[in-house]
Amino acid sequence: MEEKVYFEFLQVAVGNRKSLSVSVTDADWHRLFEFCKRQALIGVAFTAVEKLHTMGVVCPAALKMQWMALALQIEKQNGLLNQQCSQLTRKYEHDGLSTCILKGQGNCLNYPEELRNRRQCGDIDVWTVCKNGIPIAVQTGKDKAEYVEYHGRKAVIEYVRMQHRLEVNKEKPVIRYHHIEAPKIDGTEVEVHFRPCYAHSPLRNWRMQRWFEEHADVCMKNKTHMGFAVPTASVNVVYQMCHLFSHYFDEGLGLRQLMDYYFALRMWHNDVMECKDLQTQGMWSEGLGTPVMSPSEVMAVLRSFGMGKFAGAVMFVLQEVFAMSALCYICEPNEREGKKLLEEIMKGGNFGQYDTRDAALKKGGMVKHGVWKLKRVMRLVRSYPEEALWEPVFRVWHLGWRLIH
Repeated sequence: MEEKVYFEFLQVAVGNRKSLSVSVTDADWHRLFEFCKRQALIGVAFTAVEKLHTMGVVCPAALKMQWMALALQIEKQNGLLNQQCSQLTRKYEHDGLSTCILKGQGNCLNYPEELRNRRQCGDIDVWTVCKNGIPIAVQTGKDKAEYVEYHGRKAVIEYVRMQHRLEVNKEKPVIRYHHIEAPKIDGTEVEVHFRPCYAHSPLRNWRMQRWFEEHADVCMKNKTHMGFAVPTASVNVVYQMCHLFSHYFDEGLGLRQLMDYYFALRMWHNDVMECKDLQTQGMWSEGLGTPVMSPSEVMAVLRSFGMGKFAGAVMFVLQEVFAMSALCYICEPNEREGKKLLEEIMKGGNFGQYDTRDAALKKGGMVKHGVWKLKRVMRLVRSYPEEALWEPVFRVWHLGWRLIH
């Protein structure tokens, strides 16, 4: 089966196509299922199964039942995670922290109604900010706890560490440069981000951290009917691109992440068009009066982060895979880089889990994994030299940072 049939199938799911250009055999249906499984799109893709069924293109009964069961599980899991995000938000805000749900359940709200609960979900990522100092109970070994007041990122880190100390099964939290693992909520993993994302290049990273700090407040106030805040449409278009770029250099990207960005762009485009209608009334804004960013403004930010070429590659993939309208572009597609990106996506699947290249190195311990990572990064050095050449330096620095923290 040709790749274009896989892409046509996804276009049917997202509503950009009514039917497939070729007939589909039973064996082809199984290939479509495996493709969607590799790309973590089982739930969303089942919508295409339903749409094609009404047109007489019927999936084998046994496979359809299996597919439906998985889609129902995903719908149930999304409902549970929505509740947990609301619960977590209430708890953190009660304790003096401001929060904004990133990726995952925040992305669900960008999807159309029929697809919203079929997005394959994972853990909870919450961007957390401490505007004022908060008292944290510290372990003293005495009969009563003593409190120390912490501020900023340190307050967020110490707050999560306190949560772990209060757990019955005490675990030492894993901390990274941008997030720390919080205790699970009924088995759901939680990552608390004190930085939304990062870049390997020191200059690009400094610009990125400053930009997100400037936009943190409006995101924390951008409450939804689900009981938690999400980034505004403009901030999300920038943030999601940073997230994609980071994973491209890490273990890989899958089409689930690209579909998230596709719907984030559609939501942003709707805001831009609505604001153009209101521009003559002096009401060009989103969220709580924050100006909606134009395509040129979005690209100015992304170029300052060193992601201009990558943005063009993403536009090419979204056009090729989902048949995205040119109206939603933030820049012109870059065919050369886009083909490289799409090839990586098709080889690796969701987060590169199915990439068989150098598999022995990838799973061979810390040293071999480091070699595997270096080889992966060097494949990207011609396309993104600054980020690629800084990656090994950042990795060594980050090891020291983690030892200190």
